Amino acid sequence: MCGICGHVRLPGGPGGADPEALAPLLELLGHRGPDQTARWRDEGGRAALGHTRLAILDLDPRAGQPMRDPHTGNVIVFNGEIYNFRALRAVLEKQGERFTTTGDTEVLLALYRVHGRDCLPMLRGMFAFALWDAGRGELFLARDRLGKKPLFYFDGPEGLVFASELRALRAHPLCPAAGSVEGLDPEALDLYLSLGYVPAPRTILSGVAKLPPAHCAVYDGRGLRVWRWWDVDYRAKVAVSEAEALDLAWTCLRESVRLRLESDVPLGLLLSGGVDSSLVAAVLAELCPGQASAFCIGFDEKKYNELPHAQDVARHLGLNLTFEIMPPATLEALPEVALRYGEPYADDSALPSLFLCRMARRHITVALGGDGGDELCCGYPTYRHARAASAIQALLPLTLPRGESLRRLAAGKGHAARALRAFLSANIWPETKPLLRNEPAQRPLKRRLYTPETSARLAGAFADWHLPWLERSFLHAGNPVERMLYIDNATCLPDDLLVKMDIASMAASMEVRSPLLDHALIELFATFPVELKVRGRETKYLLKKMAERVLPKHILYRRKQGFDLPIREWMAGPMHGFVMDALASAHPALARHINLDAARDIAREHAAGQNRKNMLWRLLVLALWSRT
Repeated sequence: MCGICGHVRLPGGPGGADPEALAPLLELLGHRGPDQTARWRDEGGRAALGHTRLAILDLDPRAGQPMRDPHTGNVIVFNGEIYNFRALRAVLEKQGERFTTTGDTEVLLALYRVHGRDCLPMLRGMFAFALWDAGRGELFLARDRLGKKPLFYFDGPEGLVFASELRALRAHPLCPAAGSVEGLDPEALDLYLSLGYVPAPRTILSGVAKLPPAHCAVYDGRGLRVWRWWDVDYRAKVAVSEAEALDLAWTCLRESVRLRLESDVPLGLLLSGGVDSSLVAAVLAELCPGQASAFCIGFDEKKYNELPHAQDVARHLGLNLTFEIMPPATLEALPEVALRYGEPYADDSALPSLFLCRMARRHITVALGGDGGDELCCGYPTYRHARAASAIQALLPLTLPRGESLRRLAAGKGHAARALRAFLSANIWPETKPLLRNEPAQRPLKRRLYTPETSARLAGAFADWHLPWLERSFLHAGNPVERMLYIDNATCLPDDLLVKMDIASMAASMEVRSPLLDHALIELFATFPVELKVRGRETKYLLKKMAERVLPKHILYRRKQGFDLPIREWMAGPMHGFVMDALASAHPALARHINLDAARDIAREHAAGQNRKNMLWRLLVLALWSRT
């Protein structure tokens, strides 16, 4: 696991790519790779690449990066892991390839030499990489299917600059738009206040973008071209019995976990006690009997504490469990979270995730995690509601309005319009809930918060983002449940949940691997009928049936808990003064878009008993971020 950065100039452009300009970026990426730092520049001055290494496979310094292919002169900087690299290497060796290192980076370079851009579908792993193709004089960028590893870039008149983190990218002298909060993108701000995160390809700063998940790009004399190289399709189903599906899923999950055990440094498991991490724990315990170590944190607040469940799982499976009780979140930790994430990020489980990773890092360098089970097999209550809506839709087959008709429905005012939207989004078209229910519910607060100029500019901004995803979901799924699944896997999974774990783990210089997000497992589950994912009121049906093979039922069938904190109570009580101070000391540039007096009024309303938790937390994080 690593941090990568670089700069490539267009042919004929002024000056050259300066590796010295990458020094501050590499310093800010040091936590992602504390073991080795290096830079490279091509002879023509077109490209400069930088890399910070967290050594996981082949600890020899000769396996460091930037790594050069001696046959072609191609050079790569690579962040991630290719889990099937040994099988790929064996195929290449049969074709006459020879290797001088034992890790996956050299295999990736050789694959590109043999197969070019077509190597991407062969990779089973998590990755973001940049490869300078010396023969073509172009930069090739790629990101993994689910977006586990990040990649930010700035495409300006003096070339393309990229980095693993936004705050590192901001340190490059060619990124003026990224220099401060004054470059804030109003459309990204609107999406953030709706979602709690900024979805790709946008970032909170104008002119700076994220390479979306499952996308690659080429930067050459014609500029930057970006395209999607993978997608998941839920339409093609296989006829399987429940028993057959269980066997297929278990075999695939077991292989996914096995592949993720490759490591030359200590490895363990992050265990919450929920179904997903417990299932991964069971496979790990089978593959490494008596050797598996697990790590968990607990909370003093009983409502939020899953530690007893994790202890039950560890005892049942014979895991060596290490745990700590997280102290009440100190206010001093919040500005660090705002700084670490680089742009506003309002998932309150970022705090315990950071604490857990730092605790585990004292013992291990690589961890398996349970991320992705909800998106693999419909784990959220909204999927249960969508399953019920599917049955209603079969009896009452109404055609979903598209385009402007749907926009007008979403924008309608008055009690009757709200009631109609609530009925349709709950009972007929649940995949429209973000547009027809969630966004209209937040609209009154946004009207209070935005300055008149920003409010006029942002009319319809959320619909502009959501409608294309809704359209794509109809192309890739044939029922409301899996259309929601498609959208969640393409948006909140990579841009919220995976961002949380990437930043939290990398802040601790630790790598986290997610067996439930193996693309082979996702593609397999996509072919299963929806009744194996949601049955009656039971979500995550097939995963729980898999877990029944190895875990007691009382561990599996209990109320779902998130990795949450009592933020609502804190902001109404002991954190109220901190919230007011943070809003009062926000960067003055925020006032171009946000009425900070209105923000403080919302904080007072929350303290007085009106639940403004989601919007207030997002405003607090935004204010803290603006000061970074």
